[in-house]
Amino acid sequence: MLLIGTGQGLQDLDSGAQFVNGMGVTALAPGGTEGCYALVDRRLVVRLDKDAGDTMPVGELSEPDGQSVAVLPDSTVVVGRTGARLTTIGLDGEFRDVEAFEAVPGRDDWENPANPTPDTRTMAVGPKRWWVNVHVGGVWWSEDSGETWHGAVEPEADVHEVRAGADGRVAVAAAVGFGWSEDGESWSWTTNGLQDNYLRAVAFDGDTTFVSASDGPFTSKGAVYRARGGSSFVRCDAGLPERFEGNVDSGHLDAAGGRVALGFGDHVYVSDDKGETWQLAAVLPEPITAVRFTLG
Repeated sequence: MLLIGTGQGLQDLDSGAQFVNGMGVTALAPGGTEGCYALVDRRLVVRLDKDAGDTMPVGELSEPDGQSVAVLPDSTVVVGRTGARLTTIGLDGEFRDVEAFEAVPGRDDWENPANPTPDTRTMAVGPKRWWVNVHVGGVWWSEDSGETWHGAVEPEADVHEVRAGADGRVAVAAAVGFGWSEDGESWSWTTNGLQDNYLRAVAFDGDTTFVSASDGPFTSKGAVYRARGGSSFVRCDAGLPERFEGNVDSGHLDAAGGRVALGFGDHVYVSDDKGETWQLAAVLPEPITAVRFTLG
């Protein structure tokens, strides 16, 4: 399944199936063998039932202030909220605020240039650790379901997206370039091959990494790059626009099984050969809000 979210619903571009019609998709997250979860209208969390072709409600926030969503290995659903707050929805349906995250060191100094309060911009879940990217407050991880937290990337890097792999790898797209770690402890950074070092999105598939890069938040020359096995980044251009009149944003780039997809404006571009060549796959009636490959 190639799920594309917009302000008016969610569709599987591969099958044409549609979900949550008339509702805005805020974020998507994989849920292991259970497929995919969606945060809708910044408030409602649903799980896609690929067999029934429908959605199952998981829970609804008291306020429409959700920004990101993740699913922990025990199927606990986490919603990142404005003000860099976290709320979990357990298997018992109970909502619980992650109070320990509201006490991490330096939190009072977090500042967001785009909004009045810090954003819980993106989250990722690996085999052991849950990663939270705060804009602008760095990247933090927990391996005990949020009871304790550890800093991984300083706020000054201005991270826009964090991704974690099943093998424990973690990568970030930041205003200072591409950062990655094999274990989440020691980090490496690079801008090799990138025309500009301001990154907004990251995804990886096997040993191939994809990022979106530009010269800043108000760019008119956005681009997507790929790198394999630690080599320098190479621009993806065959079948893509010469430049994007803006950034390919966080959550708008994904890769899996040799396929890559990106959403920009109302256009969806797909590659079936790990980013070597691309084609315009769809033009939707609404701007795209999220892109995600999932089981199905």
